[in-house]
Amino acid sequence: MKNVAVLGVDSLIGAELMRILEERGYPAADLYLTGSVVATGDSVNFNGRQIEVLRDYDTFIDKVDIVFCCLDKVCARVAVSKFKETARIIDCSRAFNFAGGVDLVIPEINPDDVTREKSLFVNPSPLTLALLLPIYSLHEKFGLKCMHVTAFTAISDLGKDALAELSYEYEHLAVGSDASKSEGSIFPYTIGNNLIPQVGDFTGDGSTEEEGVIAREISNILKTDEIQIGVTAVWVPVRRGNSAAVWAGFDERVPPDEAKKVLKKIPGVKIMERDDEYPMPENVVGKDEIFVGRIRQDNIFDNGLAFWVATDNLRKGSALNAVQIAELLL
Repeated sequence: MKNVAVLGVDSLIGAELMRILEERGYPAADLYLTGSVVATGDSVNFNGRQIEVLRDYDTFIDKVDIVFCCLDKVCARVAVSKFKETARIIDCSRAFNFAGGVDLVIPEINPDDVTREKSLFVNPSPLTLALLLPIYSLHEKFGLKCMHVTAFTAISDLGKDALAELSYEYEHLAVGSDASKSEGSIFPYTIGNNLIPQVGDFTGDGSTEEEGVIAREISNILKTDEIQIGVTAVWVPVRRGNSAAVWAGFDERVPPDEAKKVLKKIPGVKIMERDDEYPMPENVVGKDEIFVGRIRQDNIFDNGLAFWVATDNLRKGSALNAVQIAELLL
């Protein structure tokens, strides 16, 4: 059994991670928790035990084997530097996604990258994870040449403040009043009843940070720079559940029925086969799988295939993937 720490247990990802550790019976001997804020004074129920949320992690740095980091990027960089010599760290902050010598891990794709010689493993972005699980096996069989994605990003990727902002705006919209941006808004425009085609800052070439991250992470995990990847990422007024429309071109012709046969064999992927049966945020939240529907031939790309993906961004998109990495370290 392992001694486990969860840093940022009061974050959306941290809370989801705790639920999953309990559901999957992760063998934690001792469990240490810290909050995202300086001190909470709260406790968390885990397997019938009330576990105190501690002020900081200085008292248990040398006592834990596995650390889940669910902090923001700034705090994560400090925390990882404290634990990297004594523990295996699984980072959900995205602070280290392009650090040298650090592996982006999706256990269904690259479990061999999780070795005991390494101290830090990181989750890719929730959208990258949702896209790669179905595309990886298709790439292995048919040879992916290019891919364009329009990604619809749930606001819970930005944490509790984003959810509060949406609630604030909807309170005004519900009574017909102006839902102007709140002071200290984390979105560039109002998000209630709106779509914002800007996820992250612009990078100078017309793309945004998130669009570049997704393309780069896909290339890193597939271990090739030869696949052309285009991404448009959009904030949508959805609390939880990411979706994406995908158009992909391959070296070989990909009949939709053959694509479905491949996708059915992938652990963690669920196919919705009927045309009128497709995944949406409301029917994937709380589920472990990545759901794929609207699978059809695409006539824009050579040997093209189009499909639609949806997944719970806090669950398989973040917390579940982290727990699966930890299970490989048992």
